Amino acid sequence: RRKPLLTKKNTKAHLTFSKKHLDDPQDFWENILWTDETKVELFGRCASRYIWRKTNTAFQKKNIIPTVKHGGGSVMVWGCFAASGPGRLAIIDGTMNSALYQKILKENVWPSVCDLKLKRTWHTSKSTSEWLKKTQ
Repeated sequence: RRKPLLTKKNTKAHLTFSKKHLDDPQDFWENILWTDETKVELFGRCASRYIWRKTNTAFQKKNIIPTVKHGGGSVMVWGCFAASGPGRLAIIDGTMNSALYQKILKENVWPSVCDLKLKRTWHTSKSTSEWLKKTQ
């Protein structure tokens, strides 16, 4: 079974956040824009697969998983959503760093916040916070 790696620091931060916001009212949660990035496999996935089959049926069509050479590729995407609906989706070209994150904010987060009619409060890295002050 696969699960995300959570260090002791991550686990402690998650628990602290949960305890801090346990009794927050519904309108608090309705004004949060959740964001994340992920890698999407274009063909198949990078994990082992297991198939239960009867003896001498290995090459029957229903028991075969097609593959492509060299993995088929992948794409990194960034997206956001709120209680009121989905926001924009961005394709990440290269490695996510502060400069690219700021570009995503400019092109995708601001419009999503406006479209979803959310309040504008932010929790970000130091360089992104400085960038937000300049662009507001």
